[in-house]
This record gives sequence, structure tokens and C-alpha cells, in this order.
Amino acid sequence: MYQYTPEMGGAKPDCQMEASRGYYGGHWFIDTPLEIKGRGITFLKKYTDKDFCTPGHYRVGWNEYRVTNKAFDKLKEQYTISQEVCLD
Repeated sequence: MYQYTPEMGGAKPDCQMEASRGYYGGHWFIDTPLEIKGRGITFLKKYTDKDFCTPGHYRVGWNEYRVTNKAFDKLKEQYTISQEVCLD
């Protein structure tokens, strides 16, 4: 798991997945070009141009998943995952 802070000049690492924490902490949201399956992993959608403000965004065609904490722990063992950490 690679965390970066853009506000402090941190560059986004080149990883297989991008993760963001669910609002109440019970799950994670994963964006990835890979197709993943398993217990605790729910496919939400495939990103299109309409999902972004600028056409041709790099995540067009990627998949969005909702993942439980336990499933996320297993994904961390198999894949490289980046997480953007914003300062308050």
C-alpha cells in the first residue's frame, strides 16, 4: 500500500489499483483496470467519459469495486495499491 499527499508535492505512485476509504470505515472503494472477484468484493460500475469532467481521463474503462476490510487486506498481499491522502 503506497500513500501519497499531492498537497506536499507527493507524486502518485504507479500501482495496479487506487483505493479510497468508505465514509464510515466499513469498506474501501477500489478503482482498477483489472477484473477482481471474491468474497467481500462487489462490482459497482465501469467508468465512462461521462463520469469525469475532462474527456479521455486515464480511468475511462476502469472498474469500480466496493470491498470489505477483510477482502482489502487480502488484496494488499496480491497487488500494489495507492491511496491519496489529503490534508485538512
